[in-house]
Amino acid sequence: MDTRAWIGGALAASLVGASFPVSDALIEYPYATGQMIRYAAGALILTALLRGRLGRPTLKELGLLALVAAVGMAAFNLAVLAAVEHMGATNTGVVIGASPVLLALAGTTRDRKVLTAAAIVVAGAALVNGADSRISALGLAIALVGLGCEVGFTLLAAPLLPRLGPVRVAAWSAILATLELALITGGDIPTPTTTQSAAIAYLAVITTALAFVLWFGAVQTLGPARAGLLVGFMPIAAVTVDAALNGRTPSTADLAGTALVAAGIVFGALPARTRTLSGSTTRSTQRWPTVR
Repeated sequence: MDTRAWIGGALAASLVGASFPVSDALIEYPYATGQMIRYAAGALILTALLRGRLGRPTLKELGLLALVAAVGMAAFNLAVLAAVEHMGATNTGVVIGASPVLLALAGTTRDRKVLTAAAIVVAGAALVNGADSRISALGLAIALVGLGCEVGFTLLAAPLLPRLGPVRVAAWSAILATLELALITGGDIPTPTTTQSAAIAYLAVITTALAFVLWFGAVQTLGPARAGLLVGFMPIAAVTVDAALNGRTPSTADLAGTALVAAGIVFGALPARTRTLSGSTTRSTQRWPTVR
């Protein structure tokens, strides 16, 4: 059942979700600058892990890597920030939480079982995120852009993984995201406070250098559609960390949503049953093909 990939992908999604409350410390810091520093530090760590052996991507691969960085890193973060400003974090989370369904629909083979599991996960994530009346047309439009960026991050990276591998894809993406964000900042890099430095360090080490590698590994093994189910862990981790940092007790909706997300992921992870010539059913042992 590709247990290691499921665990790695779940851990990656949880670490990214936990970064949302941590990112609150950067509200007063230039956002693009904070993300640029975060990706630069993450790129250095990943390059060190590779001992400088970044490989030689082809021009086509460099183009895809630049898109992964621009769409899934730079544009996604900026879109989420703008959407939160216009309609709040809860509504933004509900919109972006729909990514498992889009990833299931975008697969080369649209498996009904995975699509059903994705719908269950999205329903659970929506419960955890909650929603409020602070809706605006502009905020919704920006959140949909963020949703597209979230889906693009996985789909654009998938063809690169078989040849470059998760660590190199993460390293190159972080390097290119740093360069792209540097163009936005225009060289304005104010000194961060101690708290802001700690938040940037978390994003660099835990989210960029660790979570991205785990996520790309899960996508390589499971394929984007099944790996996408694990996005449901993001709001759960965000709520859990928020509760720990701010002493907030999870609500009934949080707990119900968590159970629903877990049920959807388990349903999607279980091997499909195949019918033999004798009419009996067995569990299929065929591995899902790696997306190329």
